[in-house]
Amino acid sequence: MYIKLDKKDKRTLWLQIVDQVIEYITNGQLSPGDPLVPTRQLAQELSISRSSVQIAYEELQSRGYVITSRRGGTRVCDIMPDKDESTEHTVPAIPSKPFLEEKTEGVDHWPEVAQEEKAEIDFRLHVPYIDPIFQKLWRRASNTAMREENVFDWGYSSSYGLYSVREQISRYLAIERGIHVQPNQILLTLGARQTMDIIAQALLQEGDLVSVEDPGFPVAWTSMRYRNMQIEPIPIDNQGICVGEISPHTKMIFTTPSHQFPSGVLMTANRRQELIQFAQQNQTWIIEDDYDGEFRYRGGPIPSLYSQLPTNILYLLSFTKLLAPGIRLAAVIGPEEAIARMAKVQEFVCRHLPVMEQLALGQFFETGDLLKHVRRMRSIYHKRHRHIIQTLTASGLAEKFHILGTESGLHVLLESHDQFDEYEAVNAALKAGVGVFPLSPYCLESSRKGLLLGFAHLESTRIIEGIKRLANILI
Repeated sequence: MYIKLDKKDKRTLWLQIVDQVIEYITNGQLSPGDPLVPTRQLAQELSISRSSVQIAYEELQSRGYVITSRRGGTRVCDIMPDKDESTEHTVPAIPSKPFLEEKTEGVDHWPEVAQEEKAEIDFRLHVPYIDPIFQKLWRRASNTAMREENVFDWGYSSSYGLYSVREQISRYLAIERGIHVQPNQILLTLGARQTMDIIAQALLQEGDLVSVEDPGFPVAWTSMRYRNMQIEPIPIDNQGICVGEISPHTKMIFTTPSHQFPSGVLMTANRRQELIQFAQQNQTWIIEDDYDGEFRYRGGPIPSLYSQLPTNILYLLSFTKLLAPGIRLAAVIGPEEAIARMAKVQEFVCRHLPVMEQLALGQFFETGDLLKHVRRMRSIYHKRHRHIIQTLTASGLAEKFHILGTESGLHVLLESHDQFDEYEAVNAALKAGVGVFPLSPYCLESSRKGLLLGFAHLESTRIIEGIKRLANILI
């Protein structure tokens, strides 16, 4: 369906669309049941607002030429209106809250599995272990920060985040990840979602192509879609993201190289070099999300992509999984100019971050408690990881499923064949008091199927019991 708009035409843009679609239908170029181009896509192709296309489609529906459904989109009606029916042009009612409808599209359908019933043993993802030692140390850091600062004199602070905290983060990155940066290359944010939104506003233009891993992290593509970016799903194999599938026109690539989410694959050295060369040749940004790179259980730490190509890479660091979900602090590291642009966006969006949490985090760094916490958690998670892998093997589940995520991270993937009924397995497990999660909601075009199990927050005895119950259901 080719639509041509003439801005010199006295008819409104939406009416030109209506007339041309009716012509396509009446001359047989569009047959009953044929789909119309989605409103967002047509708006982008014609370089007009989506609300104009929505008005046109509503007018076509009111005249009886098309029918619209949430799942099926807009299609040509099976039965056409009578030819002698009045076709006088009337101004249709403006759709109620068109911009609200547009902006919430893709946000309302968040890929989480709703479980009304709470599982007795819940292998929920993205939940770290919040131990009593951490709670005590964080309380002490908060109290110290409160005592040492005159809270009544707090004014507006830098949109970058407190300098002292960024200084501590730069030292931490040098020790733990081999990344050497200055504080002005670090921007503190309120978490991964806000970070992605700021990146989109600061470094991209509406309609830019963004490549994401598939399966992958939904925050990456939902955030970019919300800002009207085009999304290119890139498959994952046993070496990481398939660089050869990435369009040379892409402006940004989102990847999790040290522990791919959700497959658990570690990006190989050759694939890393291939990705770096691609970014250099095509002047492409790479977003490197190192969401649980600290928790590697075999061999030493993997060098970051950032340390190999600092000019093209934005490195994401989150304290949510490192410490606790309630601590809404994260950081993005990158070239000074890019970080400056992002800081301007952040200043406009929220002026600056909450001071108290920043000061507490600064204290946690300064006393050395953060490094001690990371090493203590690494030991605890390693033990729990070992128990889940051993129990999966002993139970026979490792023979029925391909187990991924055996070297690092806070979850494992039990991958099955394409015809595996994930939701039947999830519901059966829930009846047995075990909460597991399907892989498919983390896929865009991929048909991969399996079950995801987060283990960080569970005691080893609960992990073992949960896997045994799961084996009784699935084997």
